[in-house]
Amino acid sequence: MVRRRRVLAGSAGLLAALAGCTSSGTSERETNAEPTDAQTETATDDPATTESATPYTVDIAPHGEFTFEDVPETYSVIPSVYLDVGMALGIQPTAATDMARAPRKMYDILPDVTFDEEEITALASGSESGYDKENFYAADPDVNLIDPRSLSRFTDWDDADIQEIEDATGPFVASEIRFGPTHPFGPQQDTYYELYDVFEKVATVFQRQQRYQQWVSLHDEFLSNIESELPPEDERPSVIAFWRGLDPSGGQFYVSPLHQYHNQTKPLSRLGLEDGYDAEVPSGGTIGYEEILEHDPDYIAAVGSLTSDIHEQFVDQIVEPFENNPNGQDLTAVQEGNYIRIGGQYQGPIVDLFATEATAKMVWPEIFGEWPGRVEDVPEDEQLFDRQRVSDIINGNA
Repeated sequence: MVRRRRVLAGSAGLLAALAGCTSSGTSERETNAEPTDAQTETATDDPATTESATPYTVDIAPHGEFTFEDVPETYSVIPSVYLDVGMALGIQPTAATDMARAPRKMYDILPDVTFDEEEITALASGSESGYDKENFYAADPDVNLIDPRSLSRFTDWDDADIQEIEDATGPFVASEIRFGPTHPFGPQQDTYYELYDVFEKVATVFQRQQRYQQWVSLHDEFLSNIESELPPEDERPSVIAFWRGLDPSGGQFYVSPLHQYHNQTKPLSRLGLEDGYDAEVPSGGTIGYEEILEHDPDYIAAVGSLTSDIHEQFVDQIVEPFENNPNGQDLTAVQEGNYIRIGGQYQGPIVDLFATEATAKMVWPEIFGEWPGRVEDVPEDEQLFDRQRVSDIINGNA
C-alpha cells in the first residue's frame, strides 16, 4: 500500500470554497439510500487495513469531490464533532488540539473502547491558538477532518497555507456543522448537513459504511423508544440554551438557538422542547439577565457542560452562581432547579446518545428515571441505550 493516501481530485474545489464559492451537496439525511456504484465497488467489511479495489469519490459540500486511491487510516481534528465521529467508527485521531474538553468520560464508560491521549500529536498549544504547520507535518495524517473555514478563525493562514498542509499530509475533508446557518458563527452556506449526513460522509471516506448503517439502526431505535414516551408537543417545556463558558455571575450570555441544523442543541430540539428565546439573536450572540427574565424559560441548558464538566463543577460554576445572583434568583428555571447539560462542540454519534439520554432524564424523570448527576452513575436498568451494543459497533463486533 502506498504510504501517502493521495487525493486525485478535490484541491480545486477546496480552494474555490475558501474563496467563498460553494458546490452542490445534500442537506437531507439519506440513511436508507442505496449505495452509489463507487460505494458498492469499494465498500469493505470494515477492516481498516483492507485496500479499496478501485478509487472512490466522496462529495463534501461546499468543498467539492475528493477521490481516494487508498483507504485512509489516520486523521487529525480540532475541537469539533469529528473527534466523536472518528471514535464512533473505531478510529482514534493521530493528531488533535487540546483535549481538556474532549468527551473522554463517555469513551471510558463504554466497555472495551480505548482512548489513548498519549498517542495523539498536539496540533496547537490550545484549542483556539498556537497552531503550527510543522505539527501537521509531524503527525502526517492521511486526512484532516477539519473544515478549513473553522481553522481560519484561529490562525492567519490563507489558501496557500492550507494547500501547503494538504500537499504535505492529506486533504481537509470536513464541513462545519456545530452552528446552524442562521447563527452568527455559522458557515453561511447554502448546503448544510445534519450530524448523520457528515457521519455518512466520513464513514465513506474510511470505507466503514457497514458500521455507519449499524449506528443508524441503533440511533433510530433509541429515538423511537424515547419519542413514544414523550408527552404531547404542546405540553413540553421551554428552554434557553447558553454556550461558550456559561458564567451566571458575569451577566452576559451567549445564546444557542434550537435550530434544525444547530448540532450542539440537537438533543433539545429533537425532543420537542420549545425555544425559550424566540427573538433574533443579537450581534455577537449575547444577551443579559433582562432579556432572559423577559422570556423566563422553564429550563436553562448549559451547552458543552455534559462533556467538559463533572457534576460538582457544574454545581459550583453554574447552579450556585445562578442561585446566588439577585437577577438569577428571579428566573423560574433557577427557582425550580431546572437545568440541562448537553454535549456541545464534540456532540457526534456517541456524545449524542449520552446527551439525549441525559436531557430526557433531566426534563422527564417520572418517565425516564432520575438523572443521577454523573453520566457514569445512570443505573443499568434505567439506561436508555445499550452501552455494550455501542461498543460492539465501534469495535466492529456487531
